[in-house]
Amino acid sequence: MSIKQALKNTLSASIFHSVRDIPWMIRDWRTKAPIGQGPIPPLRLMFDGPRGYDLFLKMGRETLGFYKNIAGMKPDDVILDIGCGIGRKTLPLLDYLNDKALYVGMDLDRRGIDWLLRNVTSRNQRFVFLHQDIYNKFYNPKGSLIPGLLVLPFPDASFDMVVLWSVFTHMYPGDIAHYLSEIARVLKPGGTLAASFFLYDDEVLSRMKRGETTMDFKYALKDCRTTNPNMPEDALAVGSEWLDSVQHQVGLQTQQRLSGTWTGAAPHAGLELTNFQDIVLAKKL
Repeated sequence: MSIKQALKNTLSASIFHSVRDIPWMIRDWRTKAPIGQGPIPPLRLMFDGPRGYDLFLKMGRETLGFYKNIAGMKPDDVILDIGCGIGRKTLPLLDYLNDKALYVGMDLDRRGIDWLLRNVTSRNQRFVFLHQDIYNKFYNPKGSLIPGLLVLPFPDASFDMVVLWSVFTHMYPGDIAHYLSEIARVLKPGGTLAASFFLYDDEVLSRMKRGETTMDFKYALKDCRTTNPNMPEDALAVGSEWLDSVQHQVGLQTQQRLSGTWTGAAPHAGLELTNFQDIVLAKKL
């Protein structure tokens, strides 16, 4: 077990996040973001993935390629990004989406939303960001909104695409099912869901027991598994058959699944950083 995982398994969420962020605050005093790359957040705010300017930019480029070449995103699409974080996968869209498009980003961490409003919406008002104070024991323990009761504040059939990166990997199955129902409601017929998960089946569980995976979801809960019994929302995995069943119930159908490198699988070409988690593409029927 790594030192980071050991701290997660023993410290409270608020203390862990404070300890984790201190070194990056110090680095921000010593380094500056590269010039000419568009808006880039400081290292201390890169809370939604690996920290580092090169990593941040590379993950953005990878995701843009995924959106265009695999997910089929068009320049005039209307997009909902649930869990947009600090905009790691948003910023490359500034030069891709045209003046007919609309991008709506939502996140439970106000720091990211505030930074994006100041640095992105101020440049392009077709990029809108909303803070949703959703409860999560690990990421937002003081949140006031219950995830299993969330109503997305949009009319039916509003979006061409809904994306979620590393959101369902921190949610319990019942809450995931509720989100999928709401996502199906706001997607246009034929619209696309692109989301990342930790998914397991018998083969993945066998690999896990043999120590061939980089994540060890050894603690079984109801309809899911976790790496952290102290704070299960740190990382949660669900069964692939369970996911297919829930999607079918709400009118979504899986089109493609890219197994994540956490399982020991090779990454999809061009997604060496972005394909650590399993990526699922589904269509609204």
